[in-house]
Amino acid sequence: MLRDAVIDALRPYHFRGKLRMLGSLAPRRGERVARVFGYDVRLDLGEAIQWWIYLGAFEPRETAIVRSWLRPGMTFLDVGANFGYFTLLAASRVGESGRVLAVEPSPYAYGRLVETVHNNALPQVQVHQLGLSTHAGTLNLYLSPSQFHSPTMSASSGGEPVEVPVRRLDDCMDEWGVGSIDLMKLDVEGHEPFVLAGASRVLDSGRIRAVLCEFNDHWLRQQGSSPQALYDMFLRAGFVDVDGRADFAPSCCDTRFLVHRSTRERPSDLVGPAHRRDTPGRGDVNS
Repeated sequence: MLRDAVIDALRPYHFRGKLRMLGSLAPRRGERVARVFGYDVRLDLGEAIQWWIYLGAFEPRETAIVRSWLRPGMTFLDVGANFGYFTLLAASRVGESGRVLAVEPSPYAYGRLVETVHNNALPQVQVHQLGLSTHAGTLNLYLSPSQFHSPTMSASSGGEPVEVPVRRLDDCMDEWGVGSIDLMKLDVEGHEPFVLAGASRVLDSGRIRAVLCEFNDHWLRQQGSSPQALYDMFLRAGFVDVDGRADFAPSCCDTRFLVHRSTRERPSDLVGPAHRRDTPGRGDVNS
């Protein structure tokens, strides 16, 4: 159909009002196969994140940061990979000489991600169905009943619990044979402090060069933390905020890009300040 052809043609480009314009054309149900970062991805348009990916309007600022930082041969860790948007972006940037490690505990999202990796024959990508936490064992992952698939380890979500395996990143790094991580994307709906607590050895040794992390006030407080407390964990581990020290507003949902102080490389062409979201949505209506 003509509308699909228009959306396919405009998907790789970001411009003001894109979501508003294409959103009026795109269907809100059914499935489509879309070309995303050069790979074919089957998307369910009834789910919000996949709908934004279909339009090419999913987290444009974070996309620009990851694209700018990654180079061929680098290693990327996607913690909370969901449907694999950033996994695919990283795969396209690091190439077959690099490594992409995608961690996703949700059975639904994991299944979609594995299908995408298999169908596109991506040897640099390894997908692991587990969560990262403070210990090796199991935890309940709560699946939201809404059309926004963003599972959390917080029981207060009201979602349906499913038991999933969890591991410590310290142990996984050794098992996976990973010496260092050039960029870790961390977005696990409030469980971020537990991920860092299980990665103390990796963090103390400076084996993670840079982190793109979400600071979601609502979910962090549901799990006994806060954006500032999580931010301070990064500072104590030797990370420096590229945009300067953060000032977290109440009910914020911010994304910050932090680089370890031992990393000589500094981003020279990253776009703008950190992206702030005050609503649950991931699309930027002005992108």
